[in-house]
Amino acid sequence: MPAAPHSNWLKDHWPYLFGAALLHVFIAGAFVLATHAMRRETPPPTLAIQAVVIDANQLAKMVPNRQQELERERARREAEARAAEERRQREEAAKREQELKAEQERQEALKRQEQERLRIERERAEQERIAREKAAEEQRKREEAERQAKLEAERKRIEEIQRKQREREEAERRRIAAENEARERALREQLAAEEELMRAQASGAMNQYVAMIQQHVERRWIRPPSARPGIECEVSVTQSPNGTVLSVQVGRCNGDQAVRQSIEIAVQKASPLPLPPDMRLFERNLRFIFRPAD
Repeated sequence: MPAAPHSNWLKDHWPYLFGAALLHVFIAGAFVLATHAMRRETPPPTLAIQAVVIDANQLAKMVPNRQQELERERARREAEARAAEERRQREEAAKREQELKAEQERQEALKRQEQERLRIERERAEQERIAREKAAEEQRKREEAERQAKLEAERKRIEEIQRKQREREEAERRRIAAENEARERALREQLAAEEELMRAQASGAMNQYVAMIQQHVERRWIRPPSARPGIECEVSVTQSPNGTVLSVQVGRCNGDQAVRQSIEIAVQKASPLPLPPDMRLFERNLRFIFRPAD
């Protein structure tokens, strides 16, 4: 790399160097000729001096012409160098302009790509936003439909509860009314039965019915050895509607335990008990006095 400036300098100044070298050769030649002439035995001084003068004039004429040629050559080369430099600079400027243009085109292409990317992203974001809004709207509609369905179901459930409540209330009202009517009817029937019973009892039929049971039991009684005369015991009997004895219990009694047991056995043997001629006189829980004849 350091040899390049020296080489360029030699290329640019070689005419000058060549002229100087040629001038030195001429001067040396003239000096040699003059010295040789002086050494001759009969040297013609005038001729030597004239020759020297002629050579000097010729050299004087040749040197300026050569210098002019060297100057013109230098100027031409400088002009060519300037032209080449200008051409190089123009080429470099054109190259830089081309590179700048290419860079601008690249930047514009990148800018267009970035703008296209941003546009695509905006479109995608807009599509996603629209999709989200659509999904949100559909979700809202589904939720609203579910809410309305729940409200409708709740309304129907409440209406069904109210309907059932009204039905229960109506059924309860009818039941109470029926019960009241039944109680009133039963009460009327009971009152009528009691009146009939009272009339029947007043007629002596009840006493006849009790006497008939007493006789029926006494005929089946087996007197125990410990029984004393004048036995009088209160007997409670529970019977079915057909007269079957369900239970018997001897209450107040002036006899011993053997007498009590004998009476209970007699009542059990008397089952079924005779029914009254008038069923209105029937008593499920019957109580009578057991008085066997002595």
